[in-house]
Amino acid sequence: MTWTADGELDPVDKLLLINNLIRQATPREQIELIQVVEKLALLQPEATVQVSHL
Repeated sequence: MTWTADGELDPVDKLLLINNLIRQATPREQIELIQVVEKLALLQPEATVQVSHL
């Protein structure tokens, strides 16, 4: 796991951690965790795929 300069868990690692917690959670907890994942995903810069032509 990676930590940011301000001592927070790296956003990508947060998503991975929460995703793993979802599998072990009760249905009610799963809904709350999914909402957290959605919020964190909105904070992430959009990644684009680079495709090269051969």
